[in-house]
Amino acid sequence: MYLVVSGEGETDIGKSNEAIGPLSKLIDKFIEPYTQYSLLDAGMLEVVHETEITRISRDRSIIKPLSRRGKKTQHETREFYSAARALAHVAKNADVQPSLAVLFHDSDSNKWPNYETKRLSMEHGFIAQEFENGVPFVAQPKSEAWLLCALKNGYQDCTAFEGRSGNDDSPHSLKGELEEHLGEPATRLKLNELVDDGLIDLAQITDMKSMKDFQKSMKATLERLGFRID
Repeated sequence: MYLVVSGEGETDIGKSNEAIGPLSKLIDKFIEPYTQYSLLDAGMLEVVHETEITRISRDRSIIKPLSRRGKKTQHETREFYSAARALAHVAKNADVQPSLAVLFHDSDSNKWPNYETKRLSMEHGFIAQEFENGVPFVAQPKSEAWLLCALKNGYQDCTAFEGRSGNDDSPHSLKGELEEHLGEPATRLKLNELVDDGLIDLAQITDMKSMKDFQKSMKATLERLGFRID
């Protein structure tokens, strides 16, 4: 199985396989118990840079526009809808099949377009591209909420993090709290080190809606691909 992933920046999915981010590693570790091997170690995971996703989404010879846009794909969510279609195109045209695609994005805000709207837009994008193995990976409000759940709260009582502001400039921001807990900047290399040391495990985050939605979608997709899900 081939996995393509894309996201926003170097401290989440990463920019490339040579500059891979912690969330890419965490996705691989979440999948590994079902595949029985690391897709990353096997060279079966590809990080697709967001600029490539943007290029594909704007190429009408690749992503043909639909005849009419439905109300569920409004202007404010076009970014997520189009990105899902572009990533689906990459996955469908990978040399190795079957393929799986994971698209990450922070939701940033509890206001519209909110977490649910952005996640649904990704689902619609995968469907529009006729790709059934696409998994939205949307943080509420930011991936730092998941990291704090693991590193600071020990996977307990984490729901409050999802109600926090996603603005890095706000007082007591999630990013600031994470860096205060670490005692240093939350760089890509530092977060990768924590993942490699086994200090962050997505499977242990069980009380955050955004993570439960991801886990449910991922397990359903893996089962559809023929992997056993207990």
